Amino acid sequence: MTSSLPCGQTSLLLQMTERLALSDAHFRRISQLIYQRAGIVLADHKRDMVYNRLVRRLRSLGLTDFGHYLNLLESNQHSGEWQAFINSLTTNLTAFFP
Repeated sequence: MTSSLPCGQTSLLLQMTERLALSDAHFRRISQLIYQRAGIVLADHKRDMVYNRLVRRLRSLGLTDFGHYLNLLESNQHSGEWQAFINSLTTNLTAFFP
């Protein structure tokens, strides 16, 4: 199967896909950070959920690598990005009871 994209665009797409890979080391760092900040334990089976939620943050910030995102978080312990990080990894449920 050949791509309908020009060679340069195909190459860029492949680079972005490779850079957005969530390595074991990055997943461990994310797990440690969310535990330290919110007391949440991330089991290994949550890896896809973590990827899907955080990749949105990376894209909104124009980042192409999880390592860059984690460095951004760790470089400023008081950054508002911490709240976005926590919100991305938590499920907020509001229920009303009659």
